[in-house]
Amino acid sequence: MRENKYIYKYVCAISWKSLVPKINGEGSSPRSDTSLVCLWPYVSLLSTLPALAKAGVHVSFVSTPRNIQRLPKVPPNLAPLIDLVEFPLLTLDNEILPNGAEATVDIPLDKVEHFKIAYDLLQIPFKKFIRDQLPDWIIVDFCAHWAVDIAQEYNVKLVLFTVMSAATTVFLGRPPGYVFLSDQTPTWPSPESLTKPPEWVSFPSSVAWREYEAPFVHATLYTKDASGISGAARISKVLCACNALAIRSCKEFEGEYLNLHEKQMGKPAPQMEILAHPAIGGSLFHSGWGSVIEILQFGHSLIVLLLVYDQSLNAGLLVDKDLAVEVERGKDGSFDRDSLAKALRLAMVSEEGKTFRVRARKAAAIFGDENLHQQYYIDRFVEYLKNRE
Repeated sequence: MRENKYIYKYVCAISWKSLVPKINGEGSSPRSDTSLVCLWPYVSLLSTLPALAKAGVHVSFVSTPRNIQRLPKVPPNLAPLIDLVEFPLLTLDNEILPNGAEATVDIPLDKVEHFKIAYDLLQIPFKKFIRDQLPDWIIVDFCAHWAVDIAQEYNVKLVLFTVMSAATTVFLGRPPGYVFLSDQTPTWPSPESLTKPPEWVSFPSSVAWREYEAPFVHATLYTKDASGISGAARISKVLCACNALAIRSCKEFEGEYLNLHEKQMGKPAPQMEILAHPAIGGSLFHSGWGSVIEILQFGHSLIVLLLVYDQSLNAGLLVDKDLAVEVERGKDGSFDRDSLAKALRLAMVSEEGKTFRVRARKAAAIFGDENLHQQYYIDRFVEYLKNRE
């Protein structure tokens, strides 16, 4: 089952307003210097919108019509502070994308490069939106490299919001060019270079891609696709231009990576119904970062079977922390039912795997702590934005 954590479809903007209506039921009074946030990153970011609104932030979530329809209803008491704004996704002449496809969840992997072409055309209405709203901040994901030029033209500050783990973010590179060296030479010159932790990670780490994964990752990073720009070029442009970087993680779990990242960058980093069922005790999944966060909220055991992108690096992080059992695979990436059954028994029932189950339950105290994430980290994020006015 593919999840919509890798959806190239959102951008965001923030603007200060002098007054915001009272939030019914919260007892909040109108506040001055309250920010307007237009969020258009990943669907997973939607979970932060109520917390931002409760903090007095006016949120405009901008997306395409079909994606807006997929979102849960805005709580009535927060409706005055959250706007859902629709931008139609233009249809490509060659009809290579399925009818109605507005997110990568709607299309096969080999069509994503063509989806980026349609996505990049959204810079036209988004530029007009920024011109009309004149926000103080824009929040983007890595794919919206064109938001850099828009932000600079209208003198708007830029935040890069990433749904990758801090470990993956650290792996990708360091200043000044991150995935590129200063002369635009790739930081990672070959697929083989991706198979071991980078030299700037000074502590023990298993965060690296496997030999069978590295060629695809390297090509995805550095090869220009149908959109005319490589993934690395998109990432590098936004990373180099952003005023702040927001990572969906916390120091209680990834402290070593977040501390290293902050030191390097000089920028600070702020299926649920099924998982909540009492019959569920573990999850066999691809180790996508959004799923890691959701599963550990309930303290479930983790069995990881990696597929693409940053999932291998996330798995390395979880294995290092004794939180996950990885399905054994051959050098070519192959696995069989025996290796799958072995991993499941170890994680779920065997005495040998008790450590994993205990650690997962302890992790729930961090990942399930709503006050920690929705108040402490969100409040710090809002204060950062306000103090950089």
